Amino acid sequence: MSIPVASTAHRRLRVLWILLFWLIIGAGAYIFGVLSSTGQAVEDHVLAGSEFNTHPPAPLSLVSPFAIGVALVALGLVALWVHGIGRALTVTLVPAIAIVASQLLKSEVLGRPDFLTLAAENTFPSGHMTVFATVVGAAIFAFPRRIQAFAAVGGAVLLSVVSWQLLAYGWHRPSDVLGALALAGAGFAAVTLLTPLQRPSGVWLLRTASIGLALAGWLAAGIAIVLTLIAWQSGSTDMMLNAGQAGCIGLSLLAAHSLLRLAVLAHSPKGG
Repeated sequence: MSIPVASTAHRRLRVLWILLFWLIIGAGAYIFGVLSSTGQAVEDHVLAGSEFNTHPPAPLSLVSPFAIGVALVALGLVALWVHGIGRALTVTLVPAIAIVASQLLKSEVLGRPDFLTLAAENTFPSGHMTVFATVVGAAIFAFPRRIQAFAAVGGAVLLSVVSWQLLAYGWHRPSDVLGALALAGAGFAAVTLLTPLQRPSGVWLLRTASIGLALAGWLAAGIAIVLTLIAWQSGSTDMMLNAGQAGCIGLSLLAAHSLLRLAVLAHSPKGG
């Protein structure tokens, strides 16, 4: 039975919108947070409220080349068994390419003007956040549909904790975290846009998880904006740190929401 052209086009527009959304988030985070003196000032206030820690607890401390490799191989095997070779390649190659791209962007492509701090090192996008965001995306894409909602919610919690840690321990600025989330979201969206799409599942759990993540994400983002304005007026670095953490948590929830929507739309030859 053939799929109506209109339905297919509508689904592809959904994926395109997700891709554009994360491209805008990534570009906006870099332009405002890195390339503007106002953005640098705001993020310097965030860093001033943090307490630098070279030995953070898990999950941030779990990142290593070996752990990344093991996670991607394991998820690739799960995706191969559940969905087939195409999904297995997506699950392994998108994170690998994104992780390499984040390092190249940070060290070779993107720069950080010295508006406020002399010779400030560029940290956009965050390599650690790229790892966690792409591994979460890989897990959502790899798992069977009946547990993708749980993977998305669990992944959202993980990304929220990591984003909180990255700011609390002074490892990154908010723009770095948003850039990494954008890189992961755009990467999975770009691949999904190039693959066959299927009708979204009507399973209530998937719908509930998707709606819940979206609502919670936008709520946290709204709180972050309010806290930022208050902190800027009061000069409170602690409140500015809280604002940055709320914003990054909000976008982490929205990233999990996007990844879940993409995974549900992506065609699975085995029907997993």
